[in-house]
Amino acid sequence: MSHDHIGCACCNLPHLPALTSSLLTESALGGELEAAFQQAYPPHAATLGPQAVIFHGGVIHTLASGGSGQVEALGIAGGTIIATGTLPEVRQAMQAHQPHETDLRGRTLLPGFVEAHMHVLPSALYKSWLSLTPFQQAPLQQELNPEYSFQSIRQQILSALAQPQKLQKDKKGNPWLLGFGVDPSLMHHWEDITASQLDTLSSTVPILLMNSSGHLAYLNTAALNAAGITDNPSGVLTEIKIAEALLVAPQPKLLDFVACLKQVLDNASAMGFTTVFDAGLGATEHPQVEIGLLKLAAHLGPVRIGAALFTKPDEAALDKWLKQYKPDLASHGDQRFSIKAIKLIVDGSNQGLTGYQSRPYACSHEHSIPGVPSTGLSNYQDTSKFTRMLEKAVGQGWPVLVHANGDKAVEYVLDSYRQVLTSTPGGISEEEARKRRQLRLRVEHASLLNNAAINTMAELQLNPSFLIGHVGYWGHTFQHTIFGRERADLLDRCHSALQAGMHISLHSDHFVSPLGPLRMMEQAVFRTMEATSGKEALNPRECLSRMAALRAVTLDAAWHCHLDHLVGSLEAGKRADLVILAQDPLDEAVRKLRDIVVEETWLAGTRVHSHGKSSGSIAR
Repeated sequence: MSHDHIGCACCNLPHLPALTSSLLTESALGGELEAAFQQAYPPHAATLGPQAVIFHGGVIHTLASGGSGQVEALGIAGGTIIATGTLPEVRQAMQAHQPHETDLRGRTLLPGFVEAHMHVLPSALYKSWLSLTPFQQAPLQQELNPEYSFQSIRQQILSALAQPQKLQKDKKGNPWLLGFGVDPSLMHHWEDITASQLDTLSSTVPILLMNSSGHLAYLNTAALNAAGITDNPSGVLTEIKIAEALLVAPQPKLLDFVACLKQVLDNASAMGFTTVFDAGLGATEHPQVEIGLLKLAAHLGPVRIGAALFTKPDEAALDKWLKQYKPDLASHGDQRFSIKAIKLIVDGSNQGLTGYQSRPYACSHEHSIPGVPSTGLSNYQDTSKFTRMLEKAVGQGWPVLVHANGDKAVEYVLDSYRQVLTSTPGGISEEEARKRRQLRLRVEHASLLNNAAINTMAELQLNPSFLIGHVGYWGHTFQHTIFGRERADLLDRCHSALQAGMHISLHSDHFVSPLGPLRMMEQAVFRTMEATSGKEALNPRECLSRMAALRAVTLDAAWHCHLDHLVGSLEAGKRADLVILAQDPLDEAVRKLRDIVVEETWLAGTRVHSHGKSSGSIAR
């Protein structure tokens, strides 16, 4: 079927800026790139390699056997978990490894956290931009800024413009003001941003501000002129036009970019993540360099990395991926990087008013995006193309992640999945349909799910990964401005998905929302709308238990990423990826889970983060 009058983003680089020219070139795969990483992770900073340790004296949740699997002791050696159980049992199993013992002193030991969906390289790029996010500027940015407004970001921009020598410069040597994280929907008073507003800040220096969703950007006239964009005087751009502007915007130097990449991964480790999943790798002109960057980052850095290959709405682009790669679904040993899936994107962002809806946004009479219909955008005017692409990928054994935010987007994604996963006379066999359904196929964000959608997903064995910040951070504006109370109740229906028998994961979509597994747990357990003074819960019927929320950032997230045979639980034979916390997030007396201190993070038996100490490289 096809859709008329829906608007089409026809996205080229919907979540990833154009890391091109001086930064990402094929030549960068050589010694220059390796040297940059060696400088970021110098050998002299190396810690000890994998250690032989017995942990005891605290709370140890293994997440094995479907529950917390609480045990008295855990033994690791050679980067692997050797044994769990009573202290005498673990001591007996560890005798040959000559371990030392670590008393947890009442602290809590868990499997390392798994970030099921983030964007590593653009997160690194934005580290070099002026931060204009709605989150407080604390080191790890977990709380909304109650004073966030256009006036507040205006002052930040003016302060930056007053120091032109610090602005990034384009190829011609001209300074630009690059800002990231702008979100009118979270402003104290929602104020739509246009070129005319930005022109009052500067009529000569190009200003380019990226919306926190990554699906919109705001440019002043100087930036529009520099990019040669003459057909959009509003200065509000969607994806394909953003790509045009970024082609002429300043690019970071390789050493600076690698330093920012290190900062992103070190921050992830400091939050307790031992695995991150990049849900959009290969979106630029130089995908091999992107892949090379993440391979090196995984080899030298503090986290293991899985990835999905971004595919624009172009069958030829998909064919290229399918010809070049096979999914690595059985990563072995201490493999640190693996490509697991194909990523398809069907619409935009609900808080950015570009998610594809069945009816107009409730706020469309007050707030709209120039050139975007009141029902948002679909990246596939002809949904039969989407179905063909889905069929190609799944038919060749690829897990697929499909980004779908709006309810209409979810509807046609599920319709396409049904066509691809159902046996028919003259079509695929029942055996083939069964194999396809076992690929752990995902719907990313799955923001608005009615009962029919949940039932269909369960029937087809599809699995939602929820951007739970939609509830915690954006819940109030969804309920009172963007959707209304009734439709907002359909957001992130975690409990209903679990009750229907699906595996679920929680994710940050970082750069969209802050990294933070304990914060994500908290938002799933309490569903508090944090922008409200009364701290009301959004549809509390969808609250998760603490155990379900913990699984959604450990074992079930690893399952989503085809990594549960290596990580996600503490079981003999799995990799020794673990985290030590100051408090137990399963303790009902602890409510502010995001404030629990991450004391230590261990990757493959090596401590890679210790609270209060700077991160270094990891000995291999």
